[in-house]
Amino acid sequence: MPLDVLAVCAHPDDAELTCAGLLLRAKAGGASIGVCDLTRGEAGTRGSAAERDGEAAAAAAVLGLDERVNLEIPDGAVTCTLENRVRLVEVIRAHRPRLLIGPYWEDHHPDHANASLLAKEAWWFAGVGKHPGRGAPHRPEAMLHYMSRYQFRPSLVVDISEYWERKRRAAACYRSQLHDPDRGEPETAISAPGYLEAWEGRHRYYGSLIGVDYGEPYLMRGPVPIGDPMALAFGRRAML
Repeated sequence: MPLDVLAVCAHPDDAELTCAGLLLRAKAGGASIGVCDLTRGEAGTRGSAAERDGEAAAAAAVLGLDERVNLEIPDGAVTCTLENRVRLVEVIRAHRPRLLIGPYWEDHHPDHANASLLAKEAWWFAGVGKHPGRGAPHRPEAMLHYMSRYQFRPSLVVDISEYWERKRRAAACYRSQLHDPDRGEPETAISAPGYLEAWEGRHRYYGSLIGVDYGEPYLMRGPVPIGDPMALAFGRRAML
């Protein structure tokens, strides 16, 4: 089905932890939204592929996604090969999003960094008629990069205050990945006891930069186009 917004993510739970607020806000405004997970997360320290499949489906229901697809690239082996690019190009051509979202290109996890490059190349080549892949050429009008581990100076911050609780509930669907001492699995950065508090703190920090409770930071290559400059005034709360 056609989508207005498509987020490309290396693993199930990446969208929920990063760009879910933007997706929820777009959905509330009448946009159709979707997520393309590149892997099933089967190589992760905690949980299994089947478990994470169920968690992803539950989170998709919380977010109200119109589409969630998984390319089933081997976890830990996301690379920008022609084969993987063609598969993602076909997803973009099939769903024809106006806005594409991908991870920031600097990241400690090779899958995240390579997913960023793969999304950028697929964004471009999806609009090239002679590039291999099924479907009519289509290039999304814009591409944004979401923040994961490494920070950047954002091009824009999206106010997600109204949608924070749903974003939090969607992230909580990934019980295998979050703190649970009864699982008896090795601890990761995400499963550490204080992770969710720090995660919330980051959203509060970026929200504070624009005078709201919670914000999501995004980076765009090149200037951010603004059609109506008065939207900058009418679309934000007064700074305190």
